[in-house]
Amino acid sequence: MNIELLKKLGNMDQIAGIRESQLLRGRGQQIQIAEFYNAAGLRFTVVPDRCMDLFDFSYKGINLSFQSKNGLTSPQAFSAANGEFAEQWPGGMLVTCGLDNVGGHASQGGIFPTHGRTSHVPAKNFGTETYWDGERYVLRATGEVHQTKMYSRHLSIRRTIETGLDEKVVKIHDVLTNFDAADEPYMLLYHFNFGYPLLQADSCVEVSKADITPMNPMSTDPVHMMDPVDGRGEELYFRTNLGDRACGVIYNEALELGAYVAFDTKNLPNCLEWKNMKSHDYVLAIEPCNTCGLNRDDAIAQGKIAVLPAYSSVENHLELGVLEGMTEIRQFIANL
Repeated sequence: MNIELLKKLGNMDQIAGIRESQLLRGRGQQIQIAEFYNAAGLRFTVVPDRCMDLFDFSYKGINLSFQSKNGLTSPQAFSAANGEFAEQWPGGMLVTCGLDNVGGHASQGGIFPTHGRTSHVPAKNFGTETYWDGERYVLRATGEVHQTKMYSRHLSIRRTIETGLDEKVVKIHDVLTNFDAADEPYMLLYHFNFGYPLLQADSCVEVSKADITPMNPMSTDPVHMMDPVDGRGEELYFRTNLGDRACGVIYNEALELGAYVAFDTKNLPNCLEWKNMKSHDYVLAIEPCNTCGLNRDDAIAQGKIAVLPAYSSVENHLELGVLEGMTEIRQFIANL
């Protein structure tokens, strides 16, 4: 432990900690949250009632995340009906999409709502801890999310979210397990959502070298952002052949601030970019995934869906980090 630092403090909570609380009002009434803050200037909220996803995310008082008009909504209000997704999607820094479906609503062999059910499932065995590990002060949350169906699947995510006292990085470690006797198709996408003021007209996006496929006629420029446009449609870009480890960066030179998502590609071989420059729905998303831009019905029909064998596990490692100053940003981009 850092004894010299401790001598200057009455309590480590002066400069870093995790505060757990419950929301009292609004569409998120009774949701439990865990707010992380550290000496580097990171402040973010883990939501155990929503798959341990991340909602608020800021650095030195500057917001980095996008939040939808719906705000943080209770998982108890979830509806799997076709067309309900936009009525309840909260946005936030990270939304976990899957495990039954990613993409648009699917209906072959059951009801598979847009982007799946997992983000609406509360974690069990959720806990937080802060402690000294040698010279490093650790802030960590752990929990398990189980997506189950009678006579069918039992998939789980055992999630760890961690940062340190002086770190500008949040590490996410997921262990996915199939607890059933049958092999199970699964889809998984990590929906990282960036918003104003990091996202502005002069913001840019860079991604590791990859093959890129525009997903609709509007998708003509994945790099440069723009001011919000009333009624503008979304742009989608699909990247493949990313190499062993990949990264996507959004940065703003005027703010001298950037953020990145880095991930291992063994089980997340692809990445989507969602560029939505529409007024009030102004968001740039970087989305590591094991999918191909298709929903469950189309992925199964085309033989493009991952399968988790019975009683087996896979692991995913991701990082969400902040870059401060153009020197650091340029050096990071040069190493993509």
